[in-house]
Amino acid sequence: MNKKLFFLLLATGFGLSVNAQRASKQFESTYKGTKQLLDQGKFGLAMQSFKNLLAKGESNELVPYTLFYLGNAAYQNGDKEYAKNVFLELTVKYPNWDKMDAAYVWLSRLGFEQSGSFKGLLYATKITSEPYLSKSTQYLKQHLGKEPFEVLKELHLEYSDNKEVATAFAFALNKKQQTPENKQLLDSLINKFELDRDQFNSIPPSVHKDHYEIGIMLPFYINRVEATGKYLKKSLAVDIYEGAKMAAYDTDSTLFTLKVFDTQKDSSQVRLCLEKGGIQHLDAILGPIYPKPVEKMKEMARSEKINFLNPTSSNSAICNSSPYAFLSRATTAQLAKAAADYMKSQTVSKNVFIYYGTSKTDSISAFVYKNELEQNSFKIKSIKKIGVDNRRDVYDGLTDSKRIVDKSRTRRMTKEQIENAYHLPTVDALLVPLDSIGHIFIASSDPTISTETMSAIISRGDSIKIMGVGNWFESSNAGLGIMERLGVTLAISAVDDVSTHEYKELTSRYIKEYKT
Repeated sequence: MNKKLFFLLLATGFGLSVNAQRASKQFESTYKGTKQLLDQGKFGLAMQSFKNLLAKGESNELVPYTLFYLGNAAYQNGDKEYAKNVFLELTVKYPNWDKMDAAYVWLSRLGFEQSGSFKGLLYATKITSEPYLSKSTQYLKQHLGKEPFEVLKELHLEYSDNKEVATAFAFALNKKQQTPENKQLLDSLINKFELDRDQFNSIPPSVHKDHYEIGIMLPFYINRVEATGKYLKKSLAVDIYEGAKMAAYDTDSTLFTLKVFDTQKDSSQVRLCLEKGGIQHLDAILGPIYPKPVEKMKEMARSEKINFLNPTSSNSAICNSSPYAFLSRATTAQLAKAAADYMKSQTVSKNVFIYYGTSKTDSISAFVYKNELEQNSFKIKSIKKIGVDNRRDVYDGLTDSKRIVDKSRTRRMTKEQIENAYHLPTVDALLVPLDSIGHIFIASSDPTISTETMSAIISRGDSIKIMGVGNWFESSNAGLGIMERLGVTLAISAVDDVSTHEYKELTSRYIKEYKT
């Protein structure tokens, strides 16, 4: 499903050049039918049908699109080498095609996957238009962040004006020994590319070791086990600990020693752990998760210079005031900003509706999103808080109509007929006109708000897109088919795709290992 959604993202908005030769009716009909096969995920059939279509030897406006989708089908079907050759053929035969940046996105992706960052950047630097530039930037960040210092140094020498390369190189450089030369180079990168200096000042130098001791500080409530003599019941803390053991084993069990500390829910337990010793020599800590122990841990981490990771929270307050605190999930504001950045790259109307729920995080998300879009010339036509008492306002607000004069009929009437008419002909018209809104942002996991919105758009029959934050899949009312059909996009901090082989294999291993 992810591959299909990626294809849809790149393909949206493709139009036809009016200057090219028109395709024959048979060619166009076959093209549309083959495109449907691709949309349905029948990549092998689509690939063969596109090949047959090109074999006809026609020269028309649809040929470059046919080549593009053939490359896409080949990639989705697992034939990456053939896909690369098709996209290269497209760039040679149709160098002036107005959607060439889409082909370069694919070539860049294939370059990263098959040959590494140098080849990926070769094509990425050819991209100049949105939304392809934004998509390419995502790939750059994803791949450059994994490259070692030496590779990034070479990439920076070759692409000295590329900001993404410079940023990745600056972060890698910041982890090196801060010699005068390195400090001067880092300073020049920050100044030239206007990087956030605080991001670099707050990052302690990394120390690579042959063995690491990791603390697991979670609320196990071992005292209850000792008091009752019963086995420790399954809990979130136990799940996290068992997951950490599996992760350590999968990476290299000889690299890590896991040390368990029971924090319960009390900050005094963290203090006792520190007083008893052992924490000061840890390299990193997983946990704690409750607010009071977290606050105590922030104090301790700063004094002992130990990084700790909260495995469950997206509360930015945990890490904002400490360079040693980290979250495993994106914060509410980060998700809202990421959602806004995505919509900025889409070719949709800049008129926006925003609906948000009753929680504090919903409010933060809505107004961060609003501010981000308004800075990019978007117009927020409506922003409304939705609770139990006004849920129906979503559907009614989008579908309410009024009677207006039917101008299409009055144009056919004579002046005399209009003057003598007792009532002019009227027609129902939506208060929010069709296609007047580019997209709706929903800042809530309340399934009612998303359901009312999707129902209204189906009733209207127009092209409004939906951007949401929160895990809508947790609701039994979530209709994945409807969400895909309407082009719903979600920004989620953590979601498991239970259909993947990796998920099923991990679940099977966990059950076998821990009998649960």
